[in-house]
Amino acid sequence: MSRLSLALLFSLLFPVQSFAGNLETQADHDALRKLKSEVTVAANSRDYPAMQKLLHQPFMVTLITQDNFTDFGKLKDYFESLYTRDTLRMKNVSLAAEADDLSQIYQGTFALTKGSTKEHYELMDGRSFDLDGRWTAVSIKDNSEWKLLAVHTGTNFLDNPVLNAIEKSVVWFGVVGAIGGLIIGFGAGWFFTKKRAGKSAA
Repeated sequence: MSRLSLALLFSLLFPVQSFAGNLETQADHDALRKLKSEVTVAANSRDYPAMQKLLHQPFMVTLITQDNFTDFGKLKDYFESLYTRDTLRMKNVSLAAEADDLSQIYQGTFALTKGSTKEHYELMDGRSFDLDGRWTAVSIKDNSEWKLLAVHTGTNFLDNPVLNAIEKSVVWFGVVGAIGGLIIGFGAGWFFTKKRAGKSAA
């Protein structure tokens, strides 16, 4: 079984406090906080070489869109596509991540951490959105260095600014469509009425 599969199995099968003899040190917690900070900085600055060094191989990343990546090249392409696509093209994306509490370290090798994010999205059309997110991460100590093994991020899909903007757009286009339909209808009615009147006069 691979290290990635083993780490995920631990996080699913064992309660947070299941290992009474956790081999954790202050140095480990400091290193994990540093890892979180460096991952955030690399993501915000689009520093892909730095990001790649912080990820374990293999790794698993599930982003807020629920796109899943295990290949770094595809992960990089996804981030770059945010700034080049035709719809909802981004001008800038930034996030701040906070942990809820200390990481839970298992056998001195695996660490499970959860927390929240504040995410800011600026679009090329001038609009901007702020989202509150949640994340869960599994880190692994590889050759005395902590690296990110797996991370899953998400947001409230029932109540967030992007959905609110989409709803407003749908309502706006619906109103415009209804008004346009009325104008066309009245115009067509007037045209045919006038045409009939012209035939009657002839």
